[in-house]
Amino acid sequence: MDLEQTMAEHGDCILRLCFLILRDRAAAEDAAQETFLRAWQSWDRFDGRAAVKTWLTSIAVNVCRHQLRSPWRRRRVDWEALGELAAPEQQAEDGTVLRAVLSLPKKYREIVVLHYYQGFSTPEIAQMLHLPTGTVSVRLMRARERLKPMLKEWYYEEA
Repeated sequence: MDLEQTMAEHGDCILRLCFLILRDRAAAEDAAQETFLRAWQSWDRFDGRAAVKTWLTSIAVNVCRHQLRSPWRRRRVDWEALGELAAPEQQAEDGTVLRAVLSLPKKYREIVVLHYYQGFSTPEIAQMLHLPTGTVSVRLMRARERLKPMLKEWYYEEA
């Protein structure tokens, strides 16, 4: 597989991931572009031990983390762009779930986005973020605990 085909296949997914982490459309576009630039620069070193999507996601998460640490990073949410980037089958009509996820602290938001929006398993996330699997599991559990009160009016629990 060549890089151009990889960009066509995974570009939207990487852009969506960057947006969910950065919460800014322009920053997400920059991060996605930087992700593919870094992938192109290290394409010959990709050893195939992980899936291409996993490798690209790992690069994208690192690029987003770097942007978030930037001293001039503006912290704002471009809510109009949510409708364009969020997968329709994963978003409530009113955006309640997505807004709740975006309000989580970064360490929880990353895990939730990778697990529920990108479909990665706990071990895959641990590999991407260079964390122990147990840490990923605990963060996912704590994220659910934080989301539950925010979404109590949105979901239905059977008795």
